[in-house]
Amino acid sequence: MKSEIRHYFIRLIIYKLPAFFILSTGRMFPLWLFIITLGCVTTISSSTDSPEDPIAACNNCCQGPAGVQGTPGMHGIPGTNGIPGNIGPKGERGESVKGEPGESIRGDIGPPGEKGNNGSRGVRGGKGVPGVRGPFGFKGQKGEMGQTRLSAFSAVRSSSFIPTSDFQPLPFQDIHTNVGGDFDEAGGRFTCDISGIYLFTYSIGTYSSNPHISLMKNNQKVNTIYRSDEGLLDIVSNAAILQLTIGDEVWLQCRDKGREVYSNGDLFTTFSGVILYET
Repeated sequence: MKSEIRHYFIRLIIYKLPAFFILSTGRMFPLWLFIITLGCVTTISSSTDSPEDPIAACNNCCQGPAGVQGTPGMHGIPGTNGIPGNIGPKGERGESVKGEPGESIRGDIGPPGEKGNNGSRGVRGGKGVPGVRGPFGFKGQKGEMGQTRLSAFSAVRSSSFIPTSDFQPLPFQDIHTNVGGDFDEAGGRFTCDISGIYLFTYSIGTYSSNPHISLMKNNQKVNTIYRSDEGLLDIVSNAAILQLTIGDEVWLQCRDKGREVYSNGDLFTTFSGVILYET
C-alpha cells in the first residue's frame, strides 16, 4: 500500500506539477526547479525498502498493448570460403600380399569339328628369280624338214579407174600370183590366213589427174600416195611391212571420188604382198 502511495506522488510530481505551475502562473516550469524536484524524488525512491524503480513502475502501469510482430529480416550474404588447411602427413604404405596361384585343370579334348568350306584362291605370286643354267644335254637326232606355209599375191590393172565415191576400194583386173588364194581380185582385198610378217608394195599410174591412194589395214590408214602435178605421165610407188594375224585385211583405198587411177597397155597399176615368216 505504501509503495502504491509513493508511486502516486512520484507521478504527481513528474507529470502534474509542471502543468499546474504553467496554468497558475502562465510561465514555463523552471528547469532548475524540475531538476531539484527530480533529484528529490530519486532520493526518496532510493531510500525506500522497495528495490523497484519508480520510473520503470510508472512506465509499466502506463504501457499500451503489444504491437504486431515485425517481418523477419533477409538472410545475410554467405561468407567467403575459409583458407584451405595444411596437407596432412603421408600415410604409411600398406602391405602387399601375393595370392597363391590357382589350380589349372586341363579339360578333355573335344570331338573334331565339321570340315569347313574351301577358302578362296590366293593371289598369284610374283615371278621368281631365274635359276642357275643347267649343263648342255646330248645332241639330238636330225629331224625331218618341216613344210613351210606360203602366202603371196600380185594383182594388176591394165586400164584406168575413176572412183565414183569417197573411200572406195581399188579393184584389180588380172592376178599374176595368188599363192594360198588369200587375195580377192574383184574386191581388191587380201585376207590373212597365216599369222606372220608381210611385205606389201603398190604402184599407181598418173596422167590427167592427181590420184590420192592409201594402203589400209582393218580400216586404219598405213601410208598414202598423192600426186599433185597434173598432165604428167608417171608412176608413184610406196611399200610397208606389216605384222598380221589371222582375219586381218589389207587393201588399197581411193580417198576421193573422181580422181583417175591411170593405166594402159604399157603402164600398169600394181598391188603385191608376200609373207616373210610366220609368227
